[in-house]
Formats: sequence, structure tokens, C-alpha cells
Amino acid sequence: MYKMAVVGDRESVLIFKAFGADVFGVDVTEAVENQKLINRLAKEGYAVILITEQAAQYLLEALEHYRKEVLPAILIIPSGNDALGIAEKLMKQNVERAVGVDILQPEN
Repeated sequence: MYKMAVVGDRESVLIFKAFGADVFGVDVTEAVENQKLINRLAKEGYAVILITEQAAQYLLEALEHYRKEVLPAILIIPSGNDALGIAEKLMKQNVERAVGVDILQPEN
């Protein structure tokens, strides 16, 4: 059975424990340690890894490797803190790549 992990600041990720996810509260500014954690989770067979924007902002270049892999699916989510817009930007890029046009663009 596949597992799901959520990585980010403790306050933002704790709620996911109620949904059966394994949560990893981290210091979001520790890019090297967080990259090691993501690599370990991938090797341990996690199928889905959610990362808060605050943690992901320091890992975007390192996470590029996983964009070409089927598993794990690594998704960036807004946290309970201030949204940075990273999750929305990447979602738009993925949708545009999949359908060939930005269908998420608001109508004028």
C-alpha cells in the first residue's frame, strides 16, 4: 500500500495526521536537511509527498529531479501561514502543459 507524507512547519502539517498521512514538522529554512528527508521518503516508497510553500521555496531546484518521475508525486501546497503563490504558479504550469492552454486564467 502506498503512503502519503506531508512536510512543512509543524503548525501547517499537523492537521494531515487526521487524514492518515505521515507528517514531518521541519524547520522550513533547512534546505539541505529537508532535501535529505524528501530523498529518504522517496526511497521508502511514499507515493505522494506534500510540501508546504514555505519549505518548498528553498527546494525548488532540488525538486526538479522528481518532476520527471512517476512516483513519488510531489505537490506543493499553501500552508496555514502567508501564501507565497508558488503552489498556484506550479499548478497553472502543470495544467497548461497537460491541456496546452491556461484554462485556470480568470476571465476578463
